[in-house]
Amino acid sequence: MGCYSRLFIPIFFLILAVSAVRYHALLDTETALANSRYQSDARQLDLYLANTVLPLAVQANMESLRDSVQQALRGAMPLNRNLASVRWDSASTHIEVQADRQLADELAAGVPPWFARLAGITAISSRLTVALPGGGDGIVDLHYTPSLPLMQVWHSVRHQAVLSTINIVLIYVLLALILASHRRLLARLVQATDRFRGGDFAVRMAAGATPEAQAVSGSFNSMAGDVEELFSSLKTSQRQLGEQLNETVHMQQALQKLSWQNYNDVLTGLPNRAALAARFEQELFLARERQRLLAVCLFDLDHFQAINDRYGAEAGDEILKQVAARLHGYTGQVHYAARLGGDEFVLLLCGQASIASIEQNITQLMGELSRPYLCDQQALHMTASVGIAVYAGKDLNTESLLRHADHAVYQAKLTGRNQYHFFDTNLDEEVRTHHNQRTEVRQALINGELRLYYQPKVNMRAGTVVGMEALLRWQHPRRGVLAPAQFLPLVEQTDLIIDIGEWVLRQALWQMQRWSAAGKHWVVSVNIAARHFQQPDFVSRLKTILGEFPGVRASMLELEILESSALHDIEHVRRIIRACQALGITFALDDFGTGYSSMSYLKRLPANIVKIDQSFVRNMLNDRDDLHLVRAVIGLARSFSLTVIAEGVESIEHGARLIQLGCDLAQGYGIARPMPADAVLEWASHFVPAPQWRIAQFSEAPI
Repeated sequence: MGCYSRLFIPIFFLILAVSAVRYHALLDTETALANSRYQSDARQLDLYLANTVLPLAVQANMESLRDSVQQALRGAMPLNRNLASVRWDSASTHIEVQADRQLADELAAGVPPWFARLAGITAISSRLTVALPGGGDGIVDLHYTPSLPLMQVWHSVRHQAVLSTINIVLIYVLLALILASHRRLLARLVQATDRFRGGDFAVRMAAGATPEAQAVSGSFNSMAGDVEELFSSLKTSQRQLGEQLNETVHMQQALQKLSWQNYNDVLTGLPNRAALAARFEQELFLARERQRLLAVCLFDLDHFQAINDRYGAEAGDEILKQVAARLHGYTGQVHYAARLGGDEFVLLLCGQASIASIEQNITQLMGELSRPYLCDQQALHMTASVGIAVYAGKDLNTESLLRHADHAVYQAKLTGRNQYHFFDTNLDEEVRTHHNQRTEVRQALINGELRLYYQPKVNMRAGTVVGMEALLRWQHPRRGVLAPAQFLPLVEQTDLIIDIGEWVLRQALWQMQRWSAAGKHWVVSVNIAARHFQQPDFVSRLKTILGEFPGVRASMLELEILESSALHDIEHVRRIIRACQALGITFALDDFGTGYSSMSYLKRLPANIVKIDQSFVRNMLNDRDDLHLVRAVIGLARSFSLTVIAEGVESIEHGARLIQLGCDLAQGYGIARPMPADAVLEWASHFVPAPQWRIAQFSEAPI
């Protein structure tokens, strides 16, 4: 190599020295950053568990304490991927939760043992001691392993090493060019560099080259084979490093996504119920320590199901996202919002000084939520009912506060929706009773405790039985037979009324099929609740139910709806009635005369039958005003060519007077009380019309 070889050697050692210093500094910097994050994450999890487990220690029931602690320990595992195990020890209980060993082994396998020793990031252990109510201590031991920070440092250093090696080779080539003093040699070296990039590493000298140039050429050619092999090795290492880095990035992204989904709602991005539970405990702890109010606000969107039904699930999801965004935008860094599921959201108003400040916040937020929502280029309106439970340092846990907020939102909906309601301890028992009663009604449906009774409808002039009305009863195991007024109001504003309505339809059709087989082709009327009747899929569901009973003609079914059922959306109700009539089903307006504008609805609704409300019929013999009302309804029905039937016929005299007024169809206690299905055939076989009814046909009612 001549005189130049003596120059290359010190440069080589100089580069090595500089690289050693550089990589020592790089390793120290990367290790310090990774170790700092590692230590900080461990301290944060220790603090979280201290705030979570300490409140659990006040529980007197050891079995409940065990379950709560176990749930808290399991919930801590996803919060820190360096946590290898967490253990609880007390005099009577031992609980240990381990991390996913397969994932930890995969992370550790990517780091050479010598590098782990060089980096100096070691395992961490910590211990929390909790005083138990029955005496003794509970100990929480946490063990952290540095697999993840070591892997991050190793990949960073190795990546830099590959880049530096490539730079060293390029520096040597550049030095060779600089040291070549001959212009012809310089030209040849430039050509050699081009061939070097293309894979031809040899430098060929022209004839007559100087001895110095020949010495440089010989030295360079002797190194060419080693350089070519080095570049090939570098390319392979670079490719392998890229693949490993991609795998690591993908693994980290998958872990982050899994961890995110465990504690966030996928649709809205808000924290979910699991994340709320952890934050809730922390806020309770802080509220106690700082002696401030914590307001638990439960938001329930009003008539959200109607939006879903009318505009589709995509519109509903879009509204939920926008509601979540408005809640999140309001919370800032102080408060905390989460989605419980469905259309229910929770807001923790933290550090409140007074009830007035809570009301001010809620009023502003309700105004924000009532602004129109833009869905598919149309503005939709939505409001929310809010139930508020306030923690003021009393002995309450998170479950109690959420339950109180749930009771309060129920009260807000009962008082008209789009309102907020504070939980009132004095009303707690009443609200709890309503919740329990609704649950009891649902259980009655499941357990087969509901029954259908049937009240006959007769043609008094002809003396024949023309049909039956199906009436719901509850065969209560302790209270006996209950009328619908004693339990249906509890559920008429919930979807349970739809389940009950479909059960009634199936039971009535099944009974009609039996009577038809016995030769009794009676029309049976069924009352349909407003919430059930106005469902968008009511007609399609009705078709399905009718298809289950091929022995019953659709014309044998009569549906009764209250006149007030049409008040919400009369055009929608009109379309449903028309669709059902197309199937052959008849419709009756029940309790006619008690609505707000009976004549208007009679004109616009295509009903087949009008039922005179029993309150008018019952008193018409003694009250001239009621008599005039009954006469007017009968005349009105005739003018619209509708059939009219009177309810509340409690005596033979009532029937006679109705015949005189021109109403022949009737039902009531004076004809027959509602009875179980098994008693109907026997009653019908013994039915005899009253003689007074025949006489009444030939006389007129007094004015």
